[in-house]
Amino acid sequence: MAVLPTETVYGLAGVGTNLSVVRKIFELKGRPAHNPLIMHVLGIREAQHISHITPFASKLADSFWPGPLTFVLPKREIVPYEVTAGLDTVALRSPAHPLFRSMLMEVNKPLAAPSANRTNQISPTTAIEVLDEFGEDCPPILDGGICDIGLESTVLDLSSKKARILRLGPISAKEIEIVLKQKVETPSDTIKPDGNANKSPGNATKHYAPQTPVLLHKNLQSLIQSKEVSKRDVVIVPFENEIPSVEQKTKQVLSFSSTISNLEIAKNLYSKLRQADKMNPPFIHLSLIDGEEGITDAINDRLIRASSQNPLTSQ
Repeated sequence: MAVLPTETVYGLAGVGTNLSVVRKIFELKGRPAHNPLIMHVLGIREAQHISHITPFASKLADSFWPGPLTFVLPKREIVPYEVTAGLDTVALRSPAHPLFRSMLMEVNKPLAAPSANRTNQISPTTAIEVLDEFGEDCPPILDGGICDIGLESTVLDLSSKKARILRLGPISAKEIEIVLKQKVETPSDTIKPDGNANKSPGNATKHYAPQTPVLLHKNLQSLIQSKEVSKRDVVIVPFENEIPSVEQKTKQVLSFSSTISNLEIAKNLYSKLRQADKMNPPFIHLSLIDGEEGITDAINDRLIRASSQNPLTSQ
């Protein structure tokens, strides 16, 4: 077992067909048994060894693999029961990071690699964040620098006739629809009930969350007007040029992006949440992000899960 970088986040990786390794991954993360793992492969040829490939999967792999798109497909018997939470489907993707791909070529087996953090905590996008998370329990880390994307992959269920997004991520429904030439189902409500096996990881009500309670506001204006913000709280605004708008409420203000870029917000999202958490405030205040669908939807999904609440309106 080792920690490997991907283009999305760092993963706690081990041979996914080795049951003892899989159990060690669950144990180290404190991951519940009903939360399946994603298997990582070099490409569609390797994916065929652990899943039944559909025409949709082949078509999408040609366009998006290697990359941040995970398929849920009918599994083959070689995949351990624990990996899939007892389901008859397996989640798998082909990562783009060269270091992860080198390891896949070296071991010549699929690697299970959930995010390298304790369950429901903030996903790591740097090696130092992984070390900070696990301390003395940390497995060996292959340092690949800062992850390029910073948000987990889009998860697409291809196990039935209709393609359906189970987890929002960097690849949007619109991009998938262009390739498939048909409508893709999307989550009408991104929050899923806990407790039962889910085809996709990352759908717990409370997830990607700092230790500090997070208060999420409907938009930045609602945050500015809110009476909930105290001088001791930390506020994270979307863009650096918006910092002055909340400085009268608290001097502890951070921003997700130094430019006006939602892609940069995604890349910095988890590291800024970690930074705010280490400031030990009573609360962290955030607002939902404006922008076109795609990465913006994925960002807002993570913000909602970090707060585990409906966005606040102005008080």
